[in-house]
Amino acid sequence: MNESKALLKLIKCFLEDEKYKIDENLDEEKLYQLAQKNKVSNFLYQWSQSSCQSENIKQLIGADYHKQIIKDTNENLELENILNRFEEAGIETLVVKGVTMKEVYSKPYMRQMCDIDLMLHDKDFKKASKIMKDLGFEEFYDHEKHLVFTKNSLILVEVHRKLIPGADTAHEYFNDIWPLCIAYQNYQHVYRMDLEDTYLFCIIHLIRHFKYAGIEIRDVLDVYLFYQKYKNDFQFEKLNQKLAEFEAKEFEENIRRIAYKWFGNEEIEDFDEVERFILKGSSIENNIHYAVGEKHGKSSYVLQLFFPKYKIMKEKYPILKKVPVLLPATWVARLIKDVFSKETTVKARMDKIKLIQEANPEEVAKIQDIYQKLGIIRKDD
Repeated sequence: MNESKALLKLIKCFLEDEKYKIDENLDEEKLYQLAQKNKVSNFLYQWSQSSCQSENIKQLIGADYHKQIIKDTNENLELENILNRFEEAGIETLVVKGVTMKEVYSKPYMRQMCDIDLMLHDKDFKKASKIMKDLGFEEFYDHEKHLVFTKNSLILVEVHRKLIPGADTAHEYFNDIWPLCIAYQNYQHVYRMDLEDTYLFCIIHLIRHFKYAGIEIRDVLDVYLFYQKYKNDFQFEKLNQKLAEFEAKEFEENIRRIAYKWFGNEEIEDFDEVERFILKGSSIENNIHYAVGEKHGKSSYVLQLFFPKYKIMKEKYPILKKVPVLLPATWVARLIKDVFSKETTVKARMDKIKLIQEANPEEVAKIQDIYQKLGIIRKDD
């Protein structure tokens, strides 16, 4: 795991604008592949320019670095255009995730974002959709949780109806977060979460990412930089109360411990099983192994892919809250929608079933053990 230690050190040195000479015996290709898998290859730029022996790896890192700057510049321009137009239209907008998280980086463009995330009130979606199309965006797909727009295959914008699905303990809090929000920059109708809620949402979102596919070095770095910058400003009474309420306190403590080990002042001697799991990066197989265990077997998991439980369906089809007997009808409606969906194709569903059937029981047990150690799954669940 020498490449892992070197990568974490290079990230820290890049952020602090320090030079670091790595062991000449390290495999530069492995180092680059690990960085790319974890979406942090652009942090290797300074090292690549001064110390990288492989011209090919140097060019790949340079391309990643400059591509990230171009992407970040375009995202900033598009975000400004969107917010200005929403502001003019009086649309209340909440900026979340990477838009605010990147502010804790010494070089904000280095924090990669998969997409721009905004949250609106239901009543504003029609008006907002028209503005997005006027700005040159195309509607990619309409999910019950968010409406997704793309532009020139480079910019992806998720306009959220809600931030957390209904089955999550934090669902009501974050979907009704508006009264607790504060102004974003100089806008009158654009908001952001306060410090505690931004950090809370980061933690809750990481737990969801773990369940979906796992997390990456970039996610751990978010925790370190945000906590390190604001640890003297947090209202810890509120923070700890909400972490406990959302059943996330043990996870937060574990992920913060790892974050400070990786990016704090101590020298890394070795990695434990949980750290090695994170360093491998996210993958759909992680989700499969977690879900097979959570749903008590392969057959049960496959069945729930097509026929989700009531607590999940009622969020997708609110009519069920008033008329629960319509559950079978909503299953049929959901299956028909999937046939024509750009998000969940029939092929994607069948590919997932194949992965479920091939899931190794030992890997399922291993994932369950790792998630228990992190505090995502309790032993008495």
